[in-house]
Amino acid sequence: MKKLLLFLVPLILLACTPDESQFKSTVPVTRPPLEERMAEVPQTESMSSALPDSINLDVPFYPQAPDADWGMPWQEACEEASIALAYHYFSEPELTKEQFKKDIFGLVDWQNEHLGDYKHSTVDQTAEILEGYFGFTDYRVVKNPTIEDLKKELAAGHLIVAPFAGRMLGNPFYSGEGPYYHMMVLKGYDSTNFITNDVGTKRGLNFIYPYQTIMNALHDYHETAIQTAPQKVIVME
Repeated sequence: MKKLLLFLVPLILLACTPDESQFKSTVPVTRPPLEERMAEVPQTESMSSALPDSINLDVPFYPQAPDADWGMPWQEACEEASIALAYHYFSEPELTKEQFKKDIFGLVDWQNEHLGDYKHSTVDQTAEILEGYFGFTDYRVVKNPTIEDLKKELAAGHLIVAPFAGRMLGNPFYSGEGPYYHMMVLKGYDSTNFITNDVGTKRGLNFIYPYQTIMNALHDYHETAIQTAPQKVIVME
């Protein structure tokens, strides 16, 4: 009986584990030249017709806890991780895990010195951190974006750092019910999904979420009622 249980337990665990491939984009990654990334998509009467069917920008990836240590500060480092990944997409050099970790610690220290804390940064605070720590100024804070707005920015080679009511995302790889507040990078889209680098899980590279899931969960930080918080994103050019 003991041998039977030892045989059955791994099978049960395997059956309960989500199929990771169902949540991963198959759109090939691309890294447009810098001049193309800076260009605007031309306005037309039908903006959708001007956009490619899919795009997946080649953004580096590490989870916010790159060594699988979910203690502090890593547990609260989704904002720092997201802007670090996005910044290094534009700054050209390859991002090593050592540099990524150095950035996380540096961003935490910068916030403690300039903002008094590093947990639960709003979109506006995250933009301030991006500029203050990295010196990156080619960004805009966009309020109430539509699906088409987000797709247009991605098609132009821009990245989107976006905040979410994390438990509304329904990511089966999050621990427990998922984070109350979360931030990640939108890096592409296909016909039905946005493609993300979701720093909240080690499986977050090229992680897909349906358009409507992203739009429903898109909320800035609010201490007690996050679903009532504004919809804002940072667009990095």
